[in-house]
Amino acid sequence: MSLENMEPKIDWNEINTVLLDMDGTLLDLNFDYYFWHEYLPENWAKKNNMDVQKAKVKLLNMYKQEMGKLSWYCLDFWSKKLNFDVLQLKKELIHLIKYRPHAKSFLEQLKNSNLSVTMVTNAHEKLIKMKVDVTRIDVFFNQIISSHSIGHAKEEISFWEELKNKITFDINKTLFIDDNLSVLRSAKKFGIKHLLSIAKPNSQKPNQDTEEFEAIHSFNDIIF
Repeated sequence: MSLENMEPKIDWNEINTVLLDMDGTLLDLNFDYYFWHEYLPENWAKKNNMDVQKAKVKLLNMYKQEMGKLSWYCLDFWSKKLNFDVLQLKKELIHLIKYRPHAKSFLEQLKNSNLSVTMVTNAHEKLIKMKVDVTRIDVFFNQIISSHSIGHAKEEISFWEELKNKITFDINKTLFIDDNLSVLRSAKKFGIKHLLSIAKPNSQKPNQDTEEFEAIHSFNDIIF
């Protein structure tokens, strides 16, 4: 049974650490989705004198081979594989980088609390820097940890094991919010007790089915 329509209930008295994903959780996933599914294929096709639809099919097949791995999130990997400056191309779409509804007010509230707040993201460090430059999202966190600095994607249990060596957190008193269900399942397997997904990671797409996880429709629903 999908829990996506259930209003999430958080007892903030049980929480002392908050771990937050970035893309699709705090920031609109539309930027990333549009880039990988439309903008990159169009530009890659043009560079290689290829039909756009043919380019999309080729790229989607490449994506499928890497999804869930650290390489899927690595800008250097894709720049080398495609012989294309992926980061530079992403910079052409910075106008699409924006907070999800009420995410900023939620972050402001967390910043004014006594909770430890850490961003844990699969985003490449170069992409994090670009998004920080646009949003100044870094001011809301005690620290920002990229899976690239850990050496494992968040989909892997190894990520959480290594994270525990980097920061101190009690799995029973930690809230983790992420739009990626595979990542949430990995965190659940590791033992993190409080888990929430995101109903609408991409402002230009319908709500996702969050399956066994309760979903946040608006951060106002969990503001304390």
